[in-house]
Amino acid sequence: MGLRRGFKAEANWWARSLRDEMGVEPHLPLCPWQLAELLGFPVIALSQYTAIDPAVSFLASPKGRSEFSAITLFSGTARLIVHNDSHGLKRQAANIAHELAHGILLHPPKPPFDEHGSRHYDPEIEAEANWLGPALLISEEAANHIARMELPLSKASDVYKVSEQLILMRLNVTGAMIRASRRRAAAKAP
Repeated sequence: MGLRRGFKAEANWWARSLRDEMGVEPHLPLCPWQLAELLGFPVIALSQYTAIDPAVSFLASPKGRSEFSAITLFSGTARLIVHNDSHGLKRQAANIAHELAHGILLHPPKPPFDEHGSRHYDPEIEAEANWLGPALLISEEAANHIARMELPLSKASDVYKVSEQLILMRLNVTGAMIRASRRRAAAKAP
């Protein structure tokens, strides 16, 4: 599913604007938990629900961990993000950023399942959240900074508190590595 025309530029705008609102430089890490607080989206760990419903503990178990990452629940216009805190912190950050992207883009609420018990899945809105979530965590400026500083993926992953795969994806889609390479080549040219 392709993204609508201009969406990538819009995602970059959101990443810069929200950092600005939080007082975070465009190239620095963004904490999704702090962004959720700014946006007024409570974030609840799945483990908090195991006391209410022990069946939920399956989703946090090694066997069920891959079945659930995060979901946005609605009460009227209020949003609540429930995320699987049995995942590593870097994965949790990506899960929460994905759900924040849905909220930022005002994606409409839907019940989690349709009348046949299948998950509601809208490829267009999922594609948007799949793009904006990582862009929030690794802005274009952050990708350029990582490439310019020649940070190893493992170091960038630790600094930005996201997976190496997410860093690499953002380096690729922003063209940051190519731009940094061209700058270095131009600096060496006579």
